[in-house]
Amino acid sequence: MTQKDRIHIQGELQLAIMRVMWRLEEASVEEVSQALPRSQRGAYTTTQTVLNRLAERGLLERARHGKTIRYTPRVKEADYLSRSLQDTLSKASPGARQAALTRLLGELDPGDLREIEEIAQEVSSRRSGGPR
Repeated sequence: MTQKDRIHIQGELQLAIMRVMWRLEEASVEEVSQALPRSQRGAYTTTQTVLNRLAERGLLERARHGKTIRYTPRVKEADYLSRSLQDTLSKASPGARQAALTRLLGELDPGDLREIEEIAQEVSSRRSGGPR
């Protein structure tokens, strides 16, 4: 596991800003600030500080475009979520891990559950050396 794999979003504001970044894909401090829910919009400098911290921790990349600094995610939302789940589940006992996964699967709608069943069959087939 690389350092990037272990990076976690800390706090509600960082999570809100990362959600904005994943949705916009590239943005300035002002664009991020305006895209945040009203309840999480703070001062420009607060948004700028959080964006810079996320960049320093490897979640965002920043680049100067003229007089503006633009930020882009360095990790996709699905990849971040997958690594976070793997990290959390790897720390749990086998029984707790199975119970958590069972609960998650039980809360899926039938269409999503069918897709996961198909993916699980594909993964199982690949692992056993079957046709792809």
